[in-house]
Amino acid sequence: MKQLKRRMECWRELILPLNSILLWERSWYPGLILGITTTIFFLIWMLEPAFLTIISIFLLLLALIDYLVPPMTSLLYPVNSWTGQKEKKLNEICQNLSITILHLQNLWRSMLQTRKDRPNVYYAAIITFLVICIWIGSTINNLLLSYITVNIVLLMPGLRHRGRAISTFVRDCVYLFHGLSHL
Repeated sequence: MKQLKRRMECWRELILPLNSILLWERSWYPGLILGITTTIFFLIWMLEPAFLTIISIFLLLLALIDYLVPPMTSLLYPVNSWTGQKEKKLNEICQNLSITILHLQNLWRSMLQTRKDRPNVYYAAIITFLVICIWIGSTINNLLLSYITVNIVLLMPGLRHRGRAISTFVRDCVYLFHGLSHL
């Protein structure tokens, strides 16, 4: 966690508002997230750039952000504007991010352990998962799949923070099964 916090030192003034948006601390933040992703994917759909162009533009934007943000934050936010409350919030964000990274590492280790201990189960699960992905990928447009995936990834922290993920999923399933039962 301390290494992560040191790496994010020059980004700390931007991490707090970004965290606020991802955790939906205001009611209109989910709309903002969906609006931005919808605009980006609409532009990609309209312009139809090549995959290499999309990757290059994305990496160029990352490089520009990485180059411009540290000097801009030092100009816009004086050092004395950083308060103890902001530091506490940054510690909380770093801790949550560290926990997420550890969960992903443990998932990876358990997959490797399953591969070693029970190769038949591992390969059956991997093959089944990949065949399902092939079927979904050949059935649904790639841009639509990317749009849905990006929105799920960006909205999941807010859903988890608000505790609505499970209740929304259950409500939607009940609604779906109720609608199917009337057919």
